[in-house]
Amino acid sequence: MRSFFAVAVSVALLIATSALAAPPVSAKKIPWAFKPLTAKAPPTVANTTWPSDDLDRFILADQESAGLKPNADADRTTLLRRLTFDLTGLPPTEQQLVSFLGDKSSEPVAVARVVDALLASPQFGERWARHWLDVVRYADSVGRTYNPPFTYAWRYRDYVIDAFNRDTPYDRFITEQLAGDLLPYKTVEERRRNLTATGMLALGSHDLQGGDQSQFEMDCVDDQIDVTSRAMLGLTIACARCHDHKYDPISTRDYYALAGIFYSSRIRAGVSYRGAGNGYVDHDKLIVLPVAQGSRTITPTLVPGVHSTNDFNAIWSTGRRDIRYTTDPNLCVGVEDDEIADCEICIKGDPHDRAPAPPRGDLRIPNLAKPAKIPSKSSGRLELARWIATPTHPLTARVVTNRVWQHLFGSPLASTPDDFGATSEGPTHPELLDHLAVRLTKNGWSIKQLIRAIVLSRTYRLSADTASNAAAKSDPDNRLYWRANLRRLEFEPLRDAMLAASGKLSLDPPTGIQVAGIGGKSNKTSVAGLLDVDDACRTIYLPVVRSRLPESYGTFDFPDPCQIAGRRDVTTVAPQALFFMNGSLATDCADRTIDQLLNETLADDSARVRLLYRRLLGRNATADEVRSAGQMLTKLTSSIPERWSTLAQALMCSAEFRYVR
Repeated sequence: MRSFFAVAVSVALLIATSALAAPPVSAKKIPWAFKPLTAKAPPTVANTTWPSDDLDRFILADQESAGLKPNADADRTTLLRRLTFDLTGLPPTEQQLVSFLGDKSSEPVAVARVVDALLASPQFGERWARHWLDVVRYADSVGRTYNPPFTYAWRYRDYVIDAFNRDTPYDRFITEQLAGDLLPYKTVEERRRNLTATGMLALGSHDLQGGDQSQFEMDCVDDQIDVTSRAMLGLTIACARCHDHKYDPISTRDYYALAGIFYSSRIRAGVSYRGAGNGYVDHDKLIVLPVAQGSRTITPTLVPGVHSTNDFNAIWSTGRRDIRYTTDPNLCVGVEDDEIADCEICIKGDPHDRAPAPPRGDLRIPNLAKPAKIPSKSSGRLELARWIATPTHPLTARVVTNRVWQHLFGSPLASTPDDFGATSEGPTHPELLDHLAVRLTKNGWSIKQLIRAIVLSRTYRLSADTASNAAAKSDPDNRLYWRANLRRLEFEPLRDAMLAASGKLSLDPPTGIQVAGIGGKSNKTSVAGLLDVDDACRTIYLPVVRSRLPESYGTFDFPDPCQIAGRRDVTTVAPQALFFMNGSLATDCADRTIDQLLNETLADDSARVRLLYRRLLGRNATADEVRSAGQMLTKLTSSIPERWSTLAQALMCSAEFRYVR
C-alpha cells in the first residue's frame, strides 16, 4: 500500500507541477508590440477646427467617440512654465515671460518661437539626458559589497547630454552605445565620442568581491542584456536566463545567443573583479586615423592599450577639491571586443553546469527578423545594434516614442515603458503610438523633431483645469487626454529652480573628475562625490554614488541607480514638506533670493511681491495675493530680511512651486 500511495502522490505532484510550468515558447501569445509598425491615416473628426497636428486628430476622435470635449487651452503664463520645465528642466526667466506675454503673433507662431529657442539651448540636453540616464542605470560608483568609483563615468553622462543637444539620430545614438568602438570614424573627436558612448554597457552594479569568477562574468553579461533589451526594446529578455520566458516568446536559447555577443566583449571601467586591474578605454592608444596613400586609404587599426589606475589612495589624500586638474583626457569607461566565443547555455542559470552554445546573435524570437550573421572574428555588437536600429523593427521606435510622450504628458501611452511584453496592458492609443513612431523614423530618427511636434500640438497646450469640464466624471484618470496632467517636478528641476531663483545657479558644467575614493564595503565606503547639493551646478552634474545618495534624493523619489527606471515613482510624504520648511538648501536659497530682491530698485513692497512671484512661480501675483503678502509681512515681528525670507520660503513650500500644470 505504501509503495502504491507513494507513486500516486508522485504522479499527482508531477501533474500539478506541469500545470504551473511555462508553456512552450511557440505556443505563447505574441505581444502586441511585436506586430509590424503601421501608420494609419488620421481619423476624421467632427470638430475640424480644433486640431493643429495629426496627433490631435487621433486624440480628439477618441474623445468624440466617448462624448467628451477637450479643455480650453492653457494661458500663456502656464504654458511657458510647462514648456521651460519640460524642455530644459528650468523655470522661465523674467525675460522669457515678458517676451512671450508681449508677443503679438498668433498663438501657434508665438509658441513655436519659444519652443525652437528652448530646443536650441544647451539646457535641453541636460534635461533630456537625465531621462535616459534613469533608463540605463547610470551611476558614478559600483555599489554592492564593494563600492569603488567609476572615476570617468561622467564622460558617458556628458556624452549623453551632448547627443541630445546635437540631436544625434536615435538609431545612431543607440548604435554608438552598443558598438561605438566598432564604428568607422573620420576625426579624432568622432572616435572619442564613439568610444565614450559604450560606457552604457560598463556602468552596471556588480559584486566585485564574490567568490565565483564564472558567476561574476555571467552576471555582467546578464546586466548588459537587461539594460539593452529593456532600454531599447522594452523586453525583459533577462528573464530567460534560467528558463524559457514565462510569458513572452523568448527562449533560454535566445538568451544565450544574445549572451554570446556580450560574452565576447570586455568591460573597461577602471574597476574589476577581486582587484584584477582592467583599466579604462584609452582614447590616445586606441585611435589610429586612416592615412591616404594615392588613391587608396588604409583601414584604421586599433592599437590595444589601457591605463590601470590603482592610485586612488594617493589621489584621495590630496583633498576633495584638488583631485579634479589629475584628469587624464584620454580615459573613459567603455567596452571593447575581447576573446571571441559563443556562450554555452548555463543550465538553470548555473555557470558550472553547461550545455552546447548557440551561435552568437542567432535569435529566433517569433515575429522579429533575425539579426545579420555575425562574422567569426567579431563579438556581434555592431550587428546587434544595427538590428535594433532598423526602422522596421516593431519595438525600437515604439519604445522611445512612448518614453518621449511620457515625459511630456506625465503618463505614457503604454503604461509599462520598460516592458512591452505579453503581460503589459498595451497602449491607450495604439494607432497614435504607431503614427508617432513611424513619423520618428521618417524624420531621420530626430528626437527633437518628435518633441517639437508634440509640444506644438493642441493636445499638449490644454489647460489642467478639472472643475469646468464634465469629462472629469467620466474619465477622471484622463486616459483620453482631455486635459493636461498635473505633474510634480522631480528632485533635479526642483533643486535647479531654487538655485535659479536665488541667483546661485551656474549654467557652466563642471570639469574634471567629480567622484573619487578607494571603495569600501557596503555603506561604509570612502568613495564620495566631489560636488554636493550645496554646489551651484545643475543637479544632473552631481555625482550619483551608489549606496551613498543624499537623503533629499530619496525624499523626492530619485530612482535606485542600481536599477533600470523608465518611470519614476511619485509619492507624497511628510519629509518633502520638511525639506522646504527647514532644509538648509531651502532656507539658504530663500535668503539669497531675498538678498537680491531687497537690493532691487523698486517702487514699493507691492512691486517686490510681484517680482518675487515671477521669480519663484513664473507668473504675476494677483491683487489678492499682493494684499495677503503685505498683511503677512506686517504681522511678522522678525527683521525685514527675515520676513521676506519667510514669504519666499512659503512660496517654495506651495504646491504651485512643486508642480507643473
